[in-house]
Amino acid sequence: MILRRTERFIARELLVTQTAVTIVLLLVIVGGVLARVLSDVAEGSIPVDFLPGMVAFGAFKGIVFLWPVALFLAFMLVLGRLQRDSELVALQASGMSFAALYRALFWVAAPASLLLLALMTLVVPRTEAQIDSMRDLAEQRSDLVGITPGRFLRSRVGEQVFFAERLSEDREALLEVFIYREVDGEAQVTVAERAIPDPSAEGSGFLVLENGYRHVGVPGEGSFRMLEFERLRTQITEPDAGAGSRGFDAMSNRELWDRRDDSRARAELEWRLAMPLSILVLTLIALPLAQVPPRSGRYARIPAAIGVYVLYANFLILGQGQLADGRTPLALGLWWTHGLMLVLWLLLAWRKGLLGLGRGARRLDREEVTS
Repeated sequence: MILRRTERFIARELLVTQTAVTIVLLLVIVGGVLARVLSDVAEGSIPVDFLPGMVAFGAFKGIVFLWPVALFLAFMLVLGRLQRDSELVALQASGMSFAALYRALFWVAAPASLLLLALMTLVVPRTEAQIDSMRDLAEQRSDLVGITPGRFLRSRVGEQVFFAERLSEDREALLEVFIYREVDGEAQVTVAERAIPDPSAEGSGFLVLENGYRHVGVPGEGSFRMLEFERLRTQITEPDAGAGSRGFDAMSNRELWDRRDDSRARAELEWRLAMPLSILVLTLIALPLAQVPPRSGRYARIPAAIGVYVLYANFLILGQGQLADGRTPLALGLWWTHGLMLVLWLLLAWRKGLLGLGRGARRLDREEVTS
């Protein structure tokens, strides 16, 4: 009964610390997502009223993908504190085995892994689909989306170059517009005060220029014609043929399973399984990695823990890319990444004596005989 209470105590400490780490990571993620989305809004890529939704969806995706590292760091912080205060040594001396310690860890890790599995397979694809829908809606609402003030835009429509100095205060028009275009060997230079989306146009990329001039002629010759206009309709960008299409990350699990022979669909499907599985693998690694001499400091193994997670995450990202490109056999998938980390866990556990083998186990045996 005492050991069960001890397991519950450790699990409660892990849960509280994991919640605190998650909140800190969430604040960092929200700040990063907000800065990125604000940059897109300032450039005119996203309407300003889409800002709250894009930030919310982006923050949700970020915290889901960083949940494994939040749990891993929480485990390392709690185990580091217990090791620093010699509480782990006292627990082991009172008869608490490594299996009991692992039970306490998995009381938190197993539900978290199941919850992340549900999020990765059910909620995240819908979030990706919602983000795609918002971007498609933004492109349909305004032809100014995709045109960045202060930057030159080169289009395949008539081999033209487009430039707008800035957006209007209501963000509905481009100001101080310059367009260079070549047609039948002649150069057309158009300058206008304003450019607004053409409400009668079907598709994106059509603008109405207001209050400007157009100069037409052959470069190097003196015979240029000038046209003054109040309103002039022109096409700036080509309609995006891929608009409205969904990526594999927005597909449902059934759709991915039906296309499992496609390497890209298989990579996305295994990625959704790899994230929850990584929580369990990192939980196994946390206990031997946290075994340090007493009074060595609560944060002594945090750099090593970050290094292990970065290595694991890079293996997963690299494995997903290779699988999607068809360079990894479908049967192998991403399982090799988990296998490498399990080998690392076996090496650490053997050195620390968690498997009943190695120098660590012999040292524990001598301490039991002495007691």
